[in-house]
Amino acid sequence: MDQRKQRILRAVVSDYTETVVPVGSHALAARYFLELSSATIRNELSELVDDGFLAQPHASAGRIPTDRGYRYFVDFLLPQEVVEPQLRRHVRQGFEAAPYDVEAVLEVAAAMLSRLSDNVAVVTGPANASNRLRHVDLVLLRPGQALMVEIATGSAAYQRMVEIDPLLDQATLSNWAGRLNQMYCGLSADEVDAAPLVSALPEGLQALGTEVVRGLRQLATRSSLVIHDGVRNLVRQPEFEDPARLRAVLEVLEAQRILSDVLGKLVPQAGMQVVIGHENSLEELQECSLVLTSYRAGDQLWGTIGVVGPTRIRYGQVAARLQLVSQATGDALTRLLA
Repeated sequence: MDQRKQRILRAVVSDYTETVVPVGSHALAARYFLELSSATIRNELSELVDDGFLAQPHASAGRIPTDRGYRYFVDFLLPQEVVEPQLRRHVRQGFEAAPYDVEAVLEVAAAMLSRLSDNVAVVTGPANASNRLRHVDLVLLRPGQALMVEIATGSAAYQRMVEIDPLLDQATLSNWAGRLNQMYCGLSADEVDAAPLVSALPEGLQALGTEVVRGLRQLATRSSLVIHDGVRNLVRQPEFEDPARLRAVLEVLEAQRILSDVLGKLVPQAGMQVVIGHENSLEELQECSLVLTSYRAGDQLWGTIGVVGPTRIRYGQVAARLQLVSQATGDALTRLLA
């Protein structure tokens, strides 16, 4: 693409991002290209349409960027935006005020990023494959039935209704929970599998011990925790005025397992990734763009953080602010886990 076409594509993307109105040659000539005639700009626009970088909704309309046009813009024309010091201070102060808890830090990250990007923010928690059991609790619900709760490192939780002897009371369950904690706390699913311990339990506790092991295995294979914020930002976007289109995106956001799997396949070990429109493997997200990166706690890769929005998202601004929040998230977790 020659330099003049690049300038025109950049102008169309910039204008359409702000106005959501197809951009015509007269508007481009008046705002960006005083040295060019409308006829010259029309010819360039037509060639950009022919090459697949722009589209024309109908014959008398202006042009809008296509997914290919946004991709070229992101890969070759994206401006390097700098986050102003005041905004950097705001982000730092927001994390300093966060509760002393991993999940709370991730919630702050999602809320902060959604406000800074005016779109939906998503944050995945750490993978659970190496999580270790922190605590088991048994709560009597009614005669013959109790709730088993397992808490693992990384705030992962497993809950299940279990059948028990109808004569058991809460005091006995609490005593049994203590014995299960003595046996299993500090172990990962792999360690439990490598050294089966259920047979060492008294007969009445063996069924509950088996359930603890099942819970650890599920925590080890469960998709990472996903926190998202800013759905109201999505609702305000003109692209999602169609209820069916909006519903499709919201269903993916609410289906945390699906979203976690999508993010896990996309995000690189380092750097930033932008997935635009039909580049998304999920049909429900093909009206959206995802801007993603990873974050770390110390030297350990912990998860994914990113923004979901319409394809006309402000890519330069979002990328710069995402990088800022990603770094702040990692710094907060490093302090927390030190």
